[in-house]
Amino acid sequence: MNASTVEASSLTPRFGKTVWRENAFRTLTGNERDLLGAIRRDAPISRAELARRSGLALPTVSRLVDQLLRDGLLIADDKVMMSRMGQPSLPLSLAPHAAYAFGVAVRADMMTVDLVHLSGRVIASRNAPTAGASRTDIATMIATLIDQLLEDGGVPPERLCGLGLALPGFFVSDPLRINAPLGMEDWATADLEQDLGQALGLTAIADNDGSAAALGEYLYGHGDTCPSLAYLYIDGGLGGGIIQDGKLMRGSRGNAGEFTGLLPPAMRADRPTLTSLRAILAEDGKSYSSLSDMLTSIEPEMGGIERWLDRCVPAADAVISAIGAISDPDAIVIGGRLPSFIGERLARRLSFYTVPVRGRDRAFPKLLVSKVDGDAAALGASALCFNRSLL
Repeated sequence: MNASTVEASSLTPRFGKTVWRENAFRTLTGNERDLLGAIRRDAPISRAELARRSGLALPTVSRLVDQLLRDGLLIADDKVMMSRMGQPSLPLSLAPHAAYAFGVAVRADMMTVDLVHLSGRVIASRNAPTAGASRTDIATMIATLIDQLLEDGGVPPERLCGLGLALPGFFVSDPLRINAPLGMEDWATADLEQDLGQALGLTAIADNDGSAAALGEYLYGHGDTCPSLAYLYIDGGLGGGIIQDGKLMRGSRGNAGEFTGLLPPAMRADRPTLTSLRAILAEDGKSYSSLSDMLTSIEPEMGGIERWLDRCVPAADAVISAIGAISDPDAIVIGGRLPSFIGERLARRLSFYTVPVRGRDRAFPKLLVSKVDGDAAALGASALCFNRSLL
């Protein structure tokens, strides 16, 4: 695939604007998205069951499903199933080659490139070091990796719906760009979607890594039981994202979920981050050249982990208490690149500020550890592409 096969798009949403668009996928209607989402979650499923769940008339469901079948997004099994209403139906599932997207998470020390099916299944994945590499160098590496992933995964290129990029940092205005952290200077405030779209010949959409990971968690993790969730993205820093009633909340400037901003400056050094964990482990003689190096070597019995928890729990309590009071989600999910065994220990130690009245307090969100496998930001970045037009 090359840029000559792609047409420029006039669609430019305020956040995650589309710069290039392939012709293979149309933007689905709201009802079509709801039906496709239900099939993605609960396949195989009958048309009658879809009608019952959606509240749409069965003829309407059949008409919409027939179009999704023609689009190549669904398949109908040849084995008849009976609905709850006793009506025979061919069960519906996502097509084997329904749609694919690349999810790319770029950090100062490493990047992950995933090739992901609409179902959330990672078809193939590659990691590559980025320390000291320029943005141009990294774009070249991404181009090489996506070619390798397409070949490894046996994916028809015409079923690609784009590339999502997750990047640490926050949005700034004039123009609206992501301000990447220190160590990623040539990524800061660049028009990444335009540059990558042209370089790779794919629809490119960029977002903050915390928001991307929150969307990935909703689509492929705890969202099946928690339509509203806050996602704590623990990496070199602390960020996150908010899903409210199935929708990614962005705020007027795109920075909803910047949870470090809930803390006064004096407490920010004690927030839960992998940077502070690395520093504490170094005090025990466990020095690592990078965060990715630490994550491949860290073991549950390391004493520094407990000291890190002692240090960061008060700040984390303040963060979750503020989230619970302000947005009242079903759950607060601990994720990012934090190993799950540490996330579970952190969740057990956290507590909300309580102010009981007449011996009773309000209910608080569940504290959960992400159940998304692999690189949450990369998976979430692919979800940005699906969320834009299909889900």
